[in-house]
Amino acid sequence: MDFIKFLSSSYTPFHTCQNCENMLLEAGFKKLTFENEWNLQKNGKYFVTKNESSIIAFKVGENYKFNIVAAHSDSPALKVKGDKLVPSPFGNRINVECYGGVVLYSFMNIPLKIAGRIFIKENGKIESKIVASDHLVSIPSLAIHLDREVNNNHTLKVQDDMLPLAGEKTSVYSFFKEKNILASDLFVVPAMQPFYSGDQNQYLAAPRLDNLASVYSMITSLINCDNSSIAIAAIFDNEEIGSLTKQGANSAFLEKVLRQINISLKYSEYQYINAIEKGFIISSDNAHATHPAYVNKSDPLSTIKLGGGIVIKHHQNYTTDGYSSAILKNLFNENNISYQEFYSNSNLPCGSTLGKFISSKLCMNTIDIGLPQLSMHCAIELCHKNDMPILEKAFLTFYQSDIDCKN
Repeated sequence: MDFIKFLSSSYTPFHTCQNCENMLLEAGFKKLTFENEWNLQKNGKYFVTKNESSIIAFKVGENYKFNIVAAHSDSPALKVKGDKLVPSPFGNRINVECYGGVVLYSFMNIPLKIAGRIFIKENGKIESKIVASDHLVSIPSLAIHLDREVNNNHTLKVQDDMLPLAGEKTSVYSFFKEKNILASDLFVVPAMQPFYSGDQNQYLAAPRLDNLASVYSMITSLINCDNSSIAIAAIFDNEEIGSLTKQGANSAFLEKVLRQINISLKYSEYQYINAIEKGFIISSDNAHATHPAYVNKSDPLSTIKLGGGIVIKHHQNYTTDGYSSAILKNLFNENNISYQEFYSNSNLPCGSTLGKFISSKLCMNTIDIGLPQLSMHCAIELCHKNDMPILEKAFLTFYQSDIDCKN
């Protein structure tokens, strides 16, 4: 699956996880479950999922040390509240709430789909099914004739302004062919196709670049790497709402996987601790490029360029410290991998990501990096197409490296 198709079809974390699973199975990876004993082999390729929205894949090398890259599968969206539509004689509307930090105006007047997961009862069992509506919906904005201040100071309210227009239907579930739906995890998501822009078609604009650019690069790099250590791609749901779920980065999911690896390979507790101590985590989540219209929003000495390579992220909200930065910069320098260094404008708040949760639970050396982009958390985001192969090369190089860390 190429990146454009991956972006186009990964509407929700459930679709993302399904696409990753298909790519891994095609590459010869074996699916594991926690319910069954793991019988891992050296040079084996495996993966395990959680909640159908998080996935951890790994390849077993000869050297017992963990090289981990982590990212998240979710993106800001509008979450559907139940099945009932908000009635109106002028067209019924889908009842939604914000999932994550949505740039609301960017979701108006564009094609949207209803997508996610539904639960139905079949043959006496509750079964889940990943779905996306055939019909599109949209959120119409108010005409300027009726709000002359719309370009000056117009505050959008989710419950009033952001409910997608459904039409004559009276149920959200009627958008799907399945009957007797018991429950669901549904979202209204952008359905715009990715496109290239700029005088040389150098910019890629698409929904969910944050953080599917990292996810796709991780999976393809893991598939293609010739690793000597245990190479791991850990993809978690719910980063946009704090990661505190059973499938989030602040859960025991990754630690359970590492423990199962240790048990199956018959290493001791001491060897397990040593594998963690020598290991390294790259937390990958897209980074803010310097906006040409808002240069003053960036740190004056660390402007970030689209097409300038990977961004190493420095801030107290990130895991990067002097040691982890030196380790990765040395690896990049030795392998001709372009990178930039981000520092936040000290007058503005800075975002955070999943690195700190994983690092604090495992006590591992960690660094936060990302692909530079504009329009973060908008329905359509923007990056430079030349940065994607750099990110893939960085992950591939890391998976194949023999970094031994000190703590």
